[in-house]
Amino acid sequence: AAVAAAVRGGGGGGGALRGGDLLLTVDGSPVRSLNEAEAASQASASVQLGVVRDGAPFAVTAPMLPSDGLGTTRVLGWAGLLLQETPDAVRAQRSVPAQGGVYASYRFYGSPSSRDDP
Repeated sequence: AAVAAAVRGGGGGGGALRGGDLLLTVDGSPVRSLNEAEAASQASASVQLGVVRDGAPFAVTAPMLPSDGLGTTRVLGWAGLLLQETPDAVRAQRSVPAQGGVYASYRFYGSPSSRDDP
């Protein structure tokens, strides 16, 4: 079994999972780790999940959302900052909303962005 500690926006099988859910099966196969759950969900556009929420077991069909894996596709340099869309890994770690916001991935030394003056 695997526990969904938190579900980020745009993830969680299209809204099928919530934080605290206990994932028991993917397409009828027992889940013993997150790696197993990921591997079991790779082959199809949707999967049948066996879940326990608030002590009650149930099954739900969840769509698998595509991810191209390309990461950064465009950047903007502004005042010595390198700005880009927030990467999925950062969104997941920092609970950043699925839409909006920017990520400053680099600050050039000597640029206006590196100054501490208000």
